Amino acid sequence: MNQRERVLAALDLKEPDRVPTHAILIDANNVDKILGKPEMDDFQTMEQVKRQSEGDWIEEFNQLVESVQTTVFSRCAEAAAKTGLDCMQVGVLPFKVTHELDDAGVPMISDVFGRVWRILNNAGNINPYYIRGTTNTVEKWNVQKERLEGPAAEKYAKFARRFFKSINSRNKNSIFVIATNDLAGVFESTWQGMGIEFFSRQLHKDKEFIKKAFDAVADFVIAVDKGFMDAGCEVFVESGDLAYKHRPIMSPKDYRDLLLPAYQKVTSAIHERGKKAVLHTDGYITPLLDFIIDAGFDGLHSLEPTAGVDLAEVKAKAGDKICLMGGIDIAHVLVDGTRQEVEGAVKAAIKAAGQGGGYIVSPANMHPGVSVERLRWMVDATKKFGTYPLGT
Repeated sequence: MNQRERVLAALDLKEPDRVPTHAILIDANNVDKILGKPEMDDFQTMEQVKRQSEGDWIEEFNQLVESVQTTVFSRCAEAAAKTGLDCMQVGVLPFKVTHELDDAGVPMISDVFGRVWRILNNAGNINPYYIRGTTNTVEKWNVQKERLEGPAAEKYAKFARRFFKSINSRNKNSIFVIATNDLAGVFESTWQGMGIEFFSRQLHKDKEFIKKAFDAVADFVIAVDKGFMDAGCEVFVESGDLAYKHRPIMSPKDYRDLLLPAYQKVTSAIHERGKKAVLHTDGYITPLLDFIIDAGFDGLHSLEPTAGVDLAEVKAKAGDKICLMGGIDIAHVLVDGTRQEVEGAVKAAIKAAGQGGGYIVSPANMHPGVSVERLRWMVDATKKFGTYPLGT
């Protein structure tokens, strides 16, 4: 089997030739370690535009955002392939640089959901860090909603089409490229755009408002997903952390009453085109398994061990209904664990979730401290312990 066939078989809850491997991201500092640094990093590009500009350098830099994102994610996919991974996800970020400066004098970022982000420097690469929401009144949200429903959806659908076609054409022979809306999923984009204080207040006093907000963001997500599909994408990762370390962020009832219709709308749009939908969420999600399955997702990613998610328990409860992806610790094992610890974690994960198919080995998340060497050990261990039939 090739990488695509292996991943799609697992998502169909079948046994491929071996357990596939995946990562949600390779952070830019690690991409540079694998491929070498580019001729000019993000901050150097920003400074060059600033020096050469004869007008508003911020607006001139924003004209380069699509090109920068395409290059960054293409390098990410190439680096993932060089580690031996079967699958890597890429996604457009609906961001623009603003004239607002942080305390260090660096421009801030805003997005189509009304969020404001600080730009952190990850070895010369832009790393967005969420600061606050600005749609913190009903009136402000309604204005933002009109923007989402209007030109923004069309703009980013076209961006997604060009973006994926370019990246996939460069990398499709070495890795199965799929799409994500990391930092732009329904749940997080909605509450973060409003800010946690306004969102929580509305959740308490006007649940119908929250439900309609989720629905509006879902329409934007669907428009962008259709752009990806038009470019040939087959798998989509809806991203948004639904839980803290020990409990869900909202009550299971609120998830079912308010978010479920939006998620079902997203997965239905994907399934209508014969494609697959995966949910990425960190945290303790075990109480939400029925909700996630009812939402129509084909796969579930993260299965965060440090949040108390027991992979064997999830497999027993849901493994016949949804493909499990993740479960490999990124707090220690893939940061500074020994080779024996990495192999032990992979072997245990495959034993817990691999029988009968429907499991993909993947780091539970990703951050700049994850070791490239240990990612390669993870891939090697999967090949060592993950060939079907297991245990032979």
